[in-house]
Amino acid sequence: MSALPELPSALVKSPHFQVERVRRHTKDEVERTLAKHTATMREYWILTCVNGEPMSQRQLSELLGIDASDMVRLIDNLENNNWVTRERDPKDRRRQIVAATKKGTKALAKLAADVAEAEDRALEASSDKQLKSLRKLSQALAAEE
Repeated sequence: MSALPELPSALVKSPHFQVERVRRHTKDEVERTLAKHTATMREYWILTCVNGEPMSQRQLSELLGIDASDMVRLIDNLENNNWVTRERDPKDRRRQIVAATKKGTKALAKLAADVAEAEDRALEASSDKQLKSLRKLSQALAAEE
């Protein structure tokens, strides 16, 4: 088997390419960790959003950029784990309000700790200064959305 060729310098210099590599590497590590809890990354995001502050399915879809039909399935999974409840809004029966349960809040504490460890593992080759720069860049880009 022959060795892989080196990446072209245009890709090495490309912020898009490099950000995608970091994203993929981090996502893979986090997803492996969450799979041990039979959870997905998007389910983790939803549980994090509704912990302490219930939200409508529509708000969650818009906030997280998740298609409404996918959101229904994800919330179904969270309900099956007894991590969230979904109830009709008494003020607007078309709205579904999603809230974390006590079991969901407890699960989130464990998931959040495990996700933080997974992120640390994924980025362990980075220095503290590099991680600080990455967080600052990520926050700046997210603020533009």
